[in-house]
Amino acid sequence: MGSVLSNEVNKGKRSWSEANDDDEEESEDTDQVIEIPKSKRPRRTSGYIYQTLFKDGEGSDITIAALGKQWKLHKIYLKQSGYFQGMLSGSWKESTEDFITIQVPDDNVTVEALDVAFGSLYNDDVMITPATVISLLAAASLLQLDSLNMQCCDAMLETINASTVCAYYAAAQVYGELAVEKRCMQWFERRICSSWTVQLLQNMSIDLMEQVIKSPNLFVMQIEVDLYTLLVMWTYIKLHPSWEGQRKDLRGVATGFLQQRNQLTDTSLLESDEGKPFVPAFRAVRLEHVINDARSVQLLENDNVLPQDWLHPLYKAQWTRMLTVYQNLDTGPSTEMTVDKFNLIAQRYGRILERNTRYCWRWTGFLYGLDIIILYNNVTGKISLRRNTYIHPTHGVVCVQQQHSFVIRVDVAAFPPSQSKAEGPQSRAGEGQAESYFGSSGQQYVTLGLDEEVQILQVDLTKASYPLHISTHIALVRDQIPQL
Repeated sequence: MGSVLSNEVNKGKRSWSEANDDDEEESEDTDQVIEIPKSKRPRRTSGYIYQTLFKDGEGSDITIAALGKQWKLHKIYLKQSGYFQGMLSGSWKESTEDFITIQVPDDNVTVEALDVAFGSLYNDDVMITPATVISLLAAASLLQLDSLNMQCCDAMLETINASTVCAYYAAAQVYGELAVEKRCMQWFERRICSSWTVQLLQNMSIDLMEQVIKSPNLFVMQIEVDLYTLLVMWTYIKLHPSWEGQRKDLRGVATGFLQQRNQLTDTSLLESDEGKPFVPAFRAVRLEHVINDARSVQLLENDNVLPQDWLHPLYKAQWTRMLTVYQNLDTGPSTEMTVDKFNLIAQRYGRILERNTRYCWRWTGFLYGLDIIILYNNVTGKISLRRNTYIHPTHGVVCVQQQHSFVIRVDVAAFPPSQSKAEGPQSRAGEGQAESYFGSSGQQYVTLGLDEEVQILQVDLTKASYPLHISTHIALVRDQIPQL
């Protein structure tokens, strides 16, 4: 399910010898390799300090005990830690003691993390990996080590991907790292529909999934029903946490589960005890835009995930909106539509432009008779919208109002290439760095006549790379049904 009418239109030093070619009396020993002993390289000062003072504990004047281990350290170095600065400098009794036991209430702090944290007081060169960064961040937060804290955050920002983003997001919230939290949420918004993995769905909590699906910045690939499908697979994973299959098999397995369930009961999944916890996430889907497509309606009926009393009011509202458009009672949203209102009601669509070529497409689903065609010019980087009425064949009834207005926002993102294709073609966008390019049209109020075309966004082709991820939010009718 997704877009239709997709037309893709026609990569040293010079060597030196000790032998003298002109000297015919040269001894045969000239050709022998002479090994000259290398002078012993002096150890760097920081390395010497780290080994001698930290690792060997030479000259230690204080012992720190935590989590069953002891470290022989030095007060002058410990004072770099905000945790120990006041303790060792003020009138506290610890300032005169040479043995201190510290309490570690945070389960994320490990002995290994404390060892690295204490070592960072003697040497700034710290090895940080995705596997250790959260425990190191926890230790840095406990000991109030600003430098190590910054290094951990930098490492997290550089390694956000489908395998790490959930853990990083949770840690950022716990330790108040707003930059990491924001970047993780941005990853969810722009990548979850195209780069999700089974592991990612397993790790996403109900609260987090609800927040992501509600986001006004979410890149939906391709249409709203695909969010519903993603939630169905996520729900199956949460109900069957031991499932270890492949991404490509998950939808089929989830459908089979629903079919078996529906043979035993008529009650929708979300009305059952096992399904009720997932209600907030499904409520975040804009179901009024899911029921705009016949195949999507049939899918909802077959799955029996949603309660019928969720859907009946939507059918009535959509039918009324359709009538008002065709009877010229609704010619589009008000020019005064606020950003908040737009973010709440806009239809959400997306498309990935895989390669450097021209594209022309429309999305499936009911658009109130407005046949909106999207065009991408790979030479100029222009993204345009055309209101198709007479020029091209249409896939449904077309509204023939002389002019119709709508509000639209188009966002474009490109990501660094990934080194791994284990999860299939959808995961080819980069392993986690921030997008290499992002552009946005901003919210625009557009009025189009019959077969009229307008440019909506200019992609900077000197910075963007393929594949391009296109996200479109569009409000085609009034935010309220007019009184007849």
